[in-house]
Amino acid sequence: MSVLESLHAPLPAYLIETKAHDREFPLSHIATPLPLVDRIHALDTTRGFAVLGILLMNIWSFAGPQPIYNYPIAAADWGGAPLQTWALMHTLFEGSQRALFSLLFGAGMLLMVNRLGERTPGTGSAGIYYRRLGFLMLFGLFDMVVLLWPADILFIYALCGLLLYPLRKLKPRNLLLLALIVFSVQGGLRAMNWQKLTGLQAEYAAIQANPALAASADEATTKRMQEWEAIEANAHPDLDSPKIQESIRVTGRGAVGEFLVSKLKTSLIVLIFVGLKSMVLDSLGAMLVGMALLRAGVLTMTAAPRSYVLLMLLGYGIGLPLAVWETTTMISSDFDPILKARNLIHYDFRRMAVGLGHLGLILLFCRRYPHSWLATRIAAVGRMALSNYLGQSILCGLLFYTVGFGLYGRFTGYYLYLVVAGIWGIQIAFSNWWLRRYSFGPFEWAWKSLTYKQRQPLRRA
Repeated sequence: MSVLESLHAPLPAYLIETKAHDREFPLSHIATPLPLVDRIHALDTTRGFAVLGILLMNIWSFAGPQPIYNYPIAAADWGGAPLQTWALMHTLFEGSQRALFSLLFGAGMLLMVNRLGERTPGTGSAGIYYRRLGFLMLFGLFDMVVLLWPADILFIYALCGLLLYPLRKLKPRNLLLLALIVFSVQGGLRAMNWQKLTGLQAEYAAIQANPALAASADEATTKRMQEWEAIEANAHPDLDSPKIQESIRVTGRGAVGEFLVSKLKTSLIVLIFVGLKSMVLDSLGAMLVGMALLRAGVLTMTAAPRSYVLLMLLGYGIGLPLAVWETTTMISSDFDPILKARNLIHYDFRRMAVGLGHLGLILLFCRRYPHSWLATRIAAVGRMALSNYLGQSILCGLLFYTVGFGLYGRFTGYYLYLVVAGIWGIQIAFSNWWLRRYSFGPFEWAWKSLTYKQRQPLRRA
């Protein structure tokens, strides 16, 4: 079959949804420009792009210490043009892929609630919903503790999901208002942190300029000065420092025992000081936006075609210039920690705008080429989003950690995206192969069976 013929070919049998999926949409959505199966297919395709896209950013943490991404200039002699690669990725994808992934999670949970409401009226649907989240939380812990991926997002998603059920009947406008409040709270907290850092920097500069002040500094002042010195050191790390070199050795070539202890410690630190501190609000706001877009018909492809063009143009028109400005100012300031803290104040606004631009572009593609070769293959990835997300932890762990090939800390920059392309190829091929034979991805099957307390049929007839 030629490429042109494949654009109009029917969906493969394993991608055509069964009648069970028909209940995921209210009957009022059926009389729309796109058939029901095409609209569900579009959601799967969008989810597939999102789960593949999240590896664009995660690969830096899988492959090497976080200071390389935080200060790519330090790895300039590693090869792979790390600074130029960082600038491109930061501008186009920093935060936006996570925004898209979170947005689709919120929409997916609302779809599930709608379906359960039709099949299990009353309090039964709530029990199933919260049980599903409980097991998602366990999958997140599995990713952190067993697969040793410290930056897992599933645990945080499950926490945020606990708050979504009471909001399931809100109108799109109210959901967007709540999202704005969540992002405003996050921005306010970051503004307070920026002011604190500005004060620390000014106090440190004053003491350094006046030896008498340094000599008379009390214990509290000394601790604040040490705090600022640590912030400066983290902003401009030396990759040859003993601490970073030890981290590279333990993760890439260390004994299994010390490697496990190191990763588990990192997972705990990231969960408490990054996940619970900032990622909950980060994820919750995007989920509320996803619920609003679902209720408004955007994600179910029932909105007017011009809505998707407008979404793409507004998202990119607002987000990309802001992203370019952030990237260029960070480089020109030598990654000044005060500037970075200031940029975080409007970080959510920028990443959500770019993420919505990506969403508009993907949905336009789904509307124009719903049965194309690419759309059908990516849709299979989306139907196995949980398996593919965890699969990225498995594949990257085998490549970079000491329990596998131990390539951690060996290369960075554009070399990382050769690895990304290879993992994408594996996941696209595996997802399509698997769904020709089975009804669910392996982790989706386990999740569904646990949620409904009944072993689900896996193999296709």
